[in-house]
Amino acid sequence: MTFDEVVDYMRADNWPIEPLQPQTFRTSFRGPLRSFPFFVHVDGSHIILAAVPYVRIPSDVERADRLMDRLLHMNRDMNLAKFSVDDDGDVVLSVEWPIAELDPSELRDALDVLTYYAVELWPEIARLAGEPEVKPTRPPAS
Repeated sequence: MTFDEVVDYMRADNWPIEPLQPQTFRTSFRGPLRSFPFFVHVDGSHIILAAVPYVRIPSDVERADRLMDRLLHMNRDMNLAKFSVDDDGDVVLSVEWPIAELDPSELRDALDVLTYYAVELWPEIARLAGEPEVKPTRPPAS
C-alpha cells in the first residue's frame, strides 16, 4: 500500500483524517474512558501508528520510575506494539509495520493492535502516571 492508499482505506472505514505533512496525518478513536489521538506516518520503509500523548511522564521521580518499570514489562509482553518516551516527556504507544508488502488486512491488524492496547492498558498506566481517574461514560438507558 502507498500512503495515499492508507488514507483512502481509513477514510472509507470512517476514521477522521487531518493531514499534517505529505506523509503524516492525525486521527483518533474513542475508548470507553477517553479519546486517543494518534498519528499515522510513512517514513519510507515503515508505517508508524503512534498514540501520543498517551500519558506524560510524571515529574515525581519515584512515580516516574514505577511507570517506566511497568512500561518496560508491558513492552516485553505486548505483540506488535511498544511504548516509548519522546523528547517532550510524552509516553508513546506505537505500532510499526513494513509498508512494502502492506495490504488492507495488515493495516486493519495494525489499527486493531493499537486500539486494543490503548484501551486495555490505559487504566493501569493512567493510575501509575497520576492521571485523574475517569469513570466510563454510559449511554442513557432507553
